[in-house]
Amino acid sequence: MGEIRLDGEFEVSAEALWAVVSDFGNVFWLPGDPDFESEGEGPGMIRTIRVGKANRVREQLKECDAEKRAIHYTIVEGSPLPVRDYLATMKVVALKEGGSRLEWSSTWDPEGVSEEQAQATIRGVYEVVLHAMKAKVEKR
Repeated sequence: MGEIRLDGEFEVSAEALWAVVSDFGNVFWLPGDPDFESEGEGPGMIRTIRVGKANRVREQLKECDAEKRAIHYTIVEGSPLPVRDYLATMKVVALKEGGSRLEWSSTWDPEGVSEEQAQATIRGVYEVVLHAMKAKVEKR
């Protein structure tokens, strides 16, 4: 089983970042301004993200823990990653300076590639998304 974790620091409060992360159905912060929609509310809800005409990813919220400021979700269809059994966590941590940190981690099994190749692919995606998220969240 592979795993990865990347952190991103934000110049917004933990409460402000948590409001974005915990709103699972709203992914305005993704790069490229994809179309998105959600079905349901709370754990079990599905968000669908469309990038271009052919790429559709469906993710399911497994848990939303407001006390720990953490969400856990899986990809249930259309994974753009070379993995299966993907389980991700996004956790918001308050920093002493008044900003916040997003800790984004996941576990998965590589599919069709080595663990190192899968990890490199996920790392690249996380870096791009964290950069876009930082820019969009800090503009709000």
